[in-house]
Amino acid sequence: MFSMFMDVWHKRKHYSEVSGAWLGKEALSTFFHHILPKSSYPHAMLDEDNIILLTLDEHTKVENDPVFFEEVNKRREQLKIKYGRNS
Repeated sequence: MFSMFMDVWHKRKHYSEVSGAWLGKEALSTFFHHILPKSSYPHAMLDEDNIILLTLDEHTKVENDPVFFEEVNKRREQLKIKYGRNS
């Protein structure tokens, strides 16, 4: 999974995809959030589309309340369609 995170880090700008806050130069694991949970969607675990870059605070918020951010909700619905699961 580390390799996939680094691929995402090198392809995307180092800003939160929710707030636009600068994440810095170093890729920290706390910046990477699986939109579809690994436990329910193990086949999506290594899908770069299933990763969103967030600040530590944003990551904590979405872990505690998965529907907190509209951007995460929008991407979740797109991913469910991609994986043929609309619930």
